[in-house]
Amino acid sequence: MMLETLLGLPGFIYQAGGTYYFLGKWICKECTDVDATDCVAMYQMCRDAKEEKEAFLYFQKIRAYSDFALEIPYDPEKIRTGIQSLLDSLSPEAAASLEKQIRQVQEDMQ
Repeated sequence: MMLETLLGLPGFIYQAGGTYYFLGKWICKECTDVDATDCVAMYQMCRDAKEEKEAFLYFQKIRAYSDFALEIPYDPEKIRTGIQSLLDSLSPEAAASLEKQIRQVQEDMQ
């Protein structure tokens, strides 16, 4: 379920099991850019504080970082396998956290 959901969404940065990842229909790779991961923390803080305008600003920054991280050529099988491997490695708690983040991104895309 989460695999198909992620493969249907544009790239975004998610925290899973203590590590940040670019995940989406065109990307699956670890994110080590501190500025990008700081945006994720700020996005979550603003969202939790119901500061919608600020949260939207960070949402857009995260989307931009994700687009810049895309690798050419696009390899859909590698991305599918990478996301599935990541999902399989997560603890139940980490999987639940990732699922919550995905729901938030879906809400904010609408």
